[in-house]
Amino acid sequence: MQIRTVAAIIVWVVVALLLLNRVFRSEWILPIAIVLTVIAVLVYFSPRLRKEKNQTNKKSNPPPSDQVKK
Repeated sequence: MQIRTVAAIIVWVVVALLLLNRVFRSEWILPIAIVLTVIAVLVYFSPRLRKEKNQTNKKSNPPPSDQVKK
């Protein structure tokens, strides 16, 4: 299962929790939904963040001069 699919499933769970919150009027459902939304956003954008981190590491850590191809 792809990471973005997991994020989409988490968002659907949040939508279901918010609909249940209208029925049950529970004070715990809204904070849980907010936390799950934050987790879904982090999961969704984690590949992009990891990719940017690797690119910055490559720029800041050039190979030693004896390993550079000429």
